[in-house]
Amino acid sequence: MKKREKQLRELVKQPSILAGITELPLEWEQLIKSSEFRSEIASALDAKGTEPAKTRAAFIRNQDATNFNANREAWGIPAFLEELVEVSDFENGFMWRFRAHTTSWSENQHADQWFLTSLEARSISRYEFWSCDEGPDKLEFVIEGNYKSILSQLLAEQVYEVLISPVFSSEELDEYIANFSEDEEDYELEEVIEEYISQNPNYLPAK
Repeated sequence: MKKREKQLRELVKQPSILAGITELPLEWEQLIKSSEFRSEIASALDAKGTEPAKTRAAFIRNQDATNFNANREAWGIPAFLEELVEVSDFENGFMWRFRAHTTSWSENQHADQWFLTSLEARSISRYEFWSCDEGPDKLEFVIEGNYKSILSQLLAEQVYEVLISPVFSSEELDEYIANFSEDEEDYELEEVIEEYISQNPNYLPAK
């Protein structure tokens, strides 16, 4: 178990193969719809010349499950137990859906951390929350929109974990801290900063 935990922590921190490929002029969720832009990214990956980059480019051009399962971890997509992230969560080579799960799934927290920090998740347009605490797997709720709007809706529901995501700028974090009301929230501000905001690479502690 300790070996698996260590492996997961390393995998979750591994940068996506997409990092540094191109400046993204479109909203990430548009990657699934824009064949021209997908082609540009695939060509940029091919130009890198590495085997992981070339197999990721092939997955964009032809979403093949065998390629995905064989190479996903080299791309920065961990193979979580219990099928928490699968090829069916991708469309046209990019992620369109993230399925969050309760702690009834053993690696849900690692999957959540990956979702909040990986470039691969930026293209989603659908967030699902699943439970099985009272019987068969059950879809509890769905949020649709772009990645940032989904995280913002979760934050409005006091899901503070989303604050670790670098999609929130230092200015937005400062504004959130300034407007935080302990009378209306479940946590104290100091706890939210220590447990979540401090993990955001954009956070600049006040001097």
